[in-house]
Amino acid sequence: MDQIVDPFHSSTAPGDPSRSAAVADPRPAVPLSDAEIVSLVRRARSSIHSKDALRAVTEQAYFWTPEWQAKENTANLAIAEGRMQTFDRIDEMIEFLVRQ
Repeated sequence: MDQIVDPFHSSTAPGDPSRSAAVADPRPAVPLSDAEIVSLVRRARSSIHSKDALRAVTEQAYFWTPEWQAKENTANLAIAEGRMQTFDRIDEMIEFLVRQ
């Protein structure tokens, strides 16, 4: 897993050179073109909360990949066809999953 530097979350004071915290990035790698990065930065700069906007857009980029959208479509189809199960208690869900 790649290491990323997160300048937005750190326990050090602002301006401290050690402020950036290296954390493992659990998201799949989503390559962005230079034009996409420029577009994201421009969009983020026009936002009142530019850091939050840029972080949200980049952290959610995986959602729009063809692979993820295929999984979303599969899940939506299963729900539409009634192929889903609901549970009142977590232990009922675990028992169901163990039986699968």
